[in-house]
Amino acid sequence: MMLRQKSLFRDKVFLAIPEEPRDAKSVLSWVIDHTSDSAEIIIIHIVTATNFENQQQNLDSCLNQCSRKKVRAEKRVFLFTKIDEGLIHLIKIYGITQLVMGAAADRHYRRKMKAPESHTAISVMQQAQSYCNIWFICKGKQIFFREANYCLLTKSKSARPTCGVGNPKMDLQSFLQPNLEAKRLECMYIKEIKLRKETEEELSQQKEEIESLKQATLVLQNELDWYRYQWNENASALLEANQQKHLLEHQISESDSIASYLGESMRASDSLVQSLKLEYSKVKRERDDAVKEARDMRMEKELTAPCAYGSMNSEFSLMELEQATQVFSSSLNIGRGGFGSVYKGFLRSTTVAIKILDTESLHAQSQFQQEVVILSRVRHPNLVTLIGACPEASALVYEFLPNGSLEDRLNCVDNTPPLTWQVRIRIIREVCSALIFLHKHKPHPVVHGDLKPGNILLDANLLSKVSDFGISRLLLESSVTGSDAHFTSQPMGTPAYMDPEFFGTGELTPQSDTYSFGVTILRLLTGMAPLRLIRVVQRALNDDDLHSVLDHSAGEWPLVLAEQLARIGLQCSELSRQKRPDLQRDVWRVIEPMIKEAPAPLSQSFRSMFSESSRAVATPSCFLCPITQVVMRDPQVAADGFTYEADAFRRWLDSGHDTSPVTNETLSNRDTIPNHALRSAIQEYLRQNKLQELFAHG
Repeated sequence: MMLRQKSLFRDKVFLAIPEEPRDAKSVLSWVIDHTSDSAEIIIIHIVTATNFENQQQNLDSCLNQCSRKKVRAEKRVFLFTKIDEGLIHLIKIYGITQLVMGAAADRHYRRKMKAPESHTAISVMQQAQSYCNIWFICKGKQIFFREANYCLLTKSKSARPTCGVGNPKMDLQSFLQPNLEAKRLECMYIKEIKLRKETEEELSQQKEEIESLKQATLVLQNELDWYRYQWNENASALLEANQQKHLLEHQISESDSIASYLGESMRASDSLVQSLKLEYSKVKRERDDAVKEARDMRMEKELTAPCAYGSMNSEFSLMELEQATQVFSSSLNIGRGGFGSVYKGFLRSTTVAIKILDTESLHAQSQFQQEVVILSRVRHPNLVTLIGACPEASALVYEFLPNGSLEDRLNCVDNTPPLTWQVRIRIIREVCSALIFLHKHKPHPVVHGDLKPGNILLDANLLSKVSDFGISRLLLESSVTGSDAHFTSQPMGTPAYMDPEFFGTGELTPQSDTYSFGVTILRLLTGMAPLRLIRVVQRALNDDDLHSVLDHSAGEWPLVLAEQLARIGLQCSELSRQKRPDLQRDVWRVIEPMIKEAPAPLSQSFRSMFSESSRAVATPSCFLCPITQVVMRDPQVAADGFTYEADAFRRWLDSGHDTSPVTNETLSNRDTIPNHALRSAIQEYLRQNKLQELFAHG
């Protein structure tokens, strides 16, 4: 317990608490600090019409504070109009000799304050009975003390027999009687306030109920009006409905007779429709059969047309082929395909490759005719050149390509050095160019049908050429489906490279070559076998580990280019044709710029060509323009399939010619296509010639 200051009050002290709880607390704290343990604090509460509820809480708070300090205290409530008048009256009737009250609100406290400043405090100080000691407190400090005048007190006693609280001779009954009266008045006032509050609440509740009833009455009235309106409307509608009913009954009667007549007509019409459907189905079948027969006859005509053989450069006899191959000596056998053997030969002063088809094979004659038809109609720097044929032996004579197939080079057959990544990118670009040329061929697109590294041959300069057109097809637009496609019941090809949809449906489209091209790209990237290759590359890309599956024998692949090629390969080899990209629109625009980032290395043939011991070799004929016989700078493929210098071919056309400078046949159009692959080879050739001159002068 805190030690109290010097006790001023040892008996009973009256405390008039301020209205503000904070001010009341500070005044009460001062009184408690100056009160002895035996003293009692009488807390006076003057009730006015406006402050009753707030002061009740204030009084309870003060009593709690006294209880915590273990000081005896009680509260007394009085009803007066004004607080100052009430205090003055209480001092008078109770003979209060010790009173503590606030000098002013705490917020008005000033250090130099020496006297009360509030109206109530000043009024009490001036008008209270002189026998009362009054302490004026502000912010827990005594501001002023009005000392009692006991001389006046004596006179007052003789004039009025009312005794002060501190007078031991006071009549107890004269003190308690007014106090009991005040308590009775206080209780009456509290009851009156409570009753008035309850009455006001009840009146407010009744008022709300009345308003609610008014609203409900209004809603019910509106609903009643609406129902009355609806009843009138329904009555009118019912009357109209009855009229309509009679009218409809009359119409139904008439309709029944009409329906009976129409029923008989309908049955006759159904019979006619059924007969027409049967007739239509019969005509449709006849038309489809005629269309199919016309297609078959057209294809057969194209395959067996004499012009197919006449457009070849040469037709050889069996004797010439036997002389060229030493009667097909096994020492000159350089390979065997699915339909026959390939021999190296020397025919009419030219080294050639001769494919002898197996006459016992059911598909040999079909393959022979197919390759003659295709290769006699299309020419491209990256397609193998058909020199001639021998119908007598079902043999085909091609240009000889000394570096064998791409499959052999990927497997390093005969210890050949691995292909560098630059050469592989160039091969991808060249094969893509050849496929675009075939698929855009006019008047009919060409589908290879069996594209794979084994059917891609390499010349002395590692220039790639697509070969083996045995199962290729000229696509004739279907009058039924309106699309370029070939249907077969026996799909042929190499399983790992075959389009899954072609295998399942027998429908051969340009997208079938796109699938095979995608697998070929992945093979050139990784050097792995084709089985499950798509899954391996896809997993490596997903794991960001493409470097682990690349063929490092090709050198250090640029990862950016390798990733681009891997994604193109996977897109091309999608299972669904609809998801595969267009070679010209989507693939070529990615592959074509790669040639700038993959400069062709010095090929082995060029290195041997310019060795110190070698002599000068004549310029390859394919580098010379057929018109000017000069090395081409801007080679362009014309409609006849031959490549010309752009300016020379333009001058040829401008001079009034509309025929091929080589075959003298009429050109189908005057358009040309840049031969990028040949141009790259010529540029390499010219660079190496320059190196040769430097070596010679060094």
